[in-house]
Amino acid sequence: MTMTSFDEIVNSFRHSSGQDKQPLPRVTLGSINKDGSFHYAKAFSDESLDPTETDAVHWIASSTKFVTTIAAMQCVERGELDLDADIANVLPEWKDPQILTGLDEKDEPIFRPATNAITLRHLLTHSSGMAYVFMHPLLARYQGIQGEQPLIQQSIKDSFHQFLLFEPGERWMYSPGVDWAGVAVERVTSMKLGEYMQRHIFDIVSVKDATFHLDQRHDLRARKTKNWERVGQGLEEEKNPIWPDPIAEDMGGGGLYTTVNELLKIYRGVLTGKLLRSETVKEMFQPHLENTRGLDRPDEYSLSFRNAIWNAVPDSVPASFGIGGLINTAAIPKRRGIHSLTWSGLPNCYWWIDINNGVAGIYLSQLVPTGDQKAIELLTEFEKFVYSSLDNRHTQ
Repeated sequence: MTMTSFDEIVNSFRHSSGQDKQPLPRVTLGSINKDGSFHYAKAFSDESLDPTETDAVHWIASSTKFVTTIAAMQCVERGELDLDADIANVLPEWKDPQILTGLDEKDEPIFRPATNAITLRHLLTHSSGMAYVFMHPLLARYQGIQGEQPLIQQSIKDSFHQFLLFEPGERWMYSPGVDWAGVAVERVTSMKLGEYMQRHIFDIVSVKDATFHLDQRHDLRARKTKNWERVGQGLEEEKNPIWPDPIAEDMGGGGLYTTVNELLKIYRGVLTGKLLRSETVKEMFQPHLENTRGLDRPDEYSLSFRNAIWNAVPDSVPASFGIGGLINTAAIPKRRGIHSLTWSGLPNCYWWIDINNGVAGIYLSQLVPTGDQKAIELLTEFEKFVYSSLDNRHTQ
């Protein structure tokens, strides 16, 4: 596939027409390989609506989680955190955790004590027993009784409930566990998470344009891309973004603003061993779930949730969870290799890192609702383009 033909594919998605007309707003795509000989970064947009510079700033939402995971694993390497110790040693908020089992006839919550302790490994693999409110009907019902509140507030403690929905290690369920892992990093290093990332991640790979706080980086705010919402068959500017700005805390589960090229530097830093030891990377890119329940039936989720969780990994490909992302436990022909990591961010941000083939890719947009089907289809085409381009270089 040539670059010109791929550009045509992108523009056909962006200007979709016909019965299922669902155009895409600005899309920024990026990819890099381990030795840096392949580097692709390009923004596709209507210039009058949203500039096409690749240094445009995006809220990457839950794509932040992988950067926080790097920070946590660096702490493991230094012996400051332990993957399998009781996390209550660092986060006493989670000492003797309780499990919500139901509501009584007066809608009062029923709890029982958890048998298992929560570990850092549980937090980083979404198997701790925590859950986002939109992932569990009992939690949603409990929240409804407590009264409506914004999904994200100014602090982690205010945003997320401090009880569990199941025993740690029992299954997979998407959760704020990585937010708490970020708090653990802050506790053991005596630094704010953003300060830690700047010193130990961003400075190492020459990242300058990344922040949790746009109010402290007016240069980045000036380059922030527009937020879009799919309404029917069209697009409108999003009027009420979900993420608070300004926000008090450095929230490691979803708070970073950055650019495509800065993310590529971080992902290449993982591929090359600049940010983590090779044995650490090897461990991260392995399946870690004791039980894959929650990841064994994509058809149990709505299409948007399925897309947000599996991204461009086909339903037919078995999956588990590594440390930092979903992991495909079989190769995808002409695309990513076995044991690649992938995850997403709410406004249709997606990334993958293929450790075996030494390549990473990113799809950035600022479009809600999450898990947009057109975005996933274009992400799949982009992945095919990346591997086709790399194959062509090897055969020339």
